[in-house]
Amino acid sequence: MHRLRFPTGIAALLVTLAACSSPTATQPATDEPSASASSAPTASARPSADPSVASPTDAPTAEPSVAAPPTDALLAVALTDVRSGESFTLAELAAEGEPVLLEPMAVWCSSCRSQQRELIAAHDLAEFRSVSLDVDLSESPQDLAAYADREGFDWAFAMADADLYRLLQDRFGIAATNPPSTPLIVIEPDLTVRALDFGTGVRSAEQVVAELGAG
Repeated sequence: MHRLRFPTGIAALLVTLAACSSPTATQPATDEPSASASSAPTASARPSADPSVASPTDAPTAEPSVAAPPTDALLAVALTDVRSGESFTLAELAAEGEPVLLEPMAVWCSSCRSQQRELIAAHDLAEFRSVSLDVDLSESPQDLAAYADREGFDWAFAMADADLYRLLQDRFGIAATNPPSTPLIVIEPDLTVRALDFGTGVRSAEQVVAELGAG
């Protein structure tokens, strides 16, 4: 059998053509991102903090208003109702919007008792608060509570201590701590304090209301 033989030049040309017509090798897969993907900016999950922009949580919160304490020492004294045990000040009572009638008194004082009976009727004629203040330092809260219950007086009764006793004398004179002179002191809702004339005797319910200016 005779084999076909090609000239050397033709054989080389055929090899070259065969190599050019073969498919290109497949590039192996890789996990590395392409250059275009790695260079693309990524979206941040949270905006960067800008110190020049206040956060809503940084906004100042409104503080509750607090009433200034009274500058009048008499109005700031802590008193205790001898029957209920509740503590109060004259400023707190006056702040409720009605005048307060403060009555220095003693359990043994018959003039005080007569004045207090007039106060019962005065409370039926006008809106005001009453505080009977025992200025006899020898009496006890128990004595005062029993007296108020026995007489049927339904307003606040409190004991003065030595400091308050001196404060009343310094402010209004000795008559303010002399129960038979039936002293009466008015605290207005605007926290002004004024003493009614001492030593005028027992005032009627109508006189009390007129001098209070209450209605």
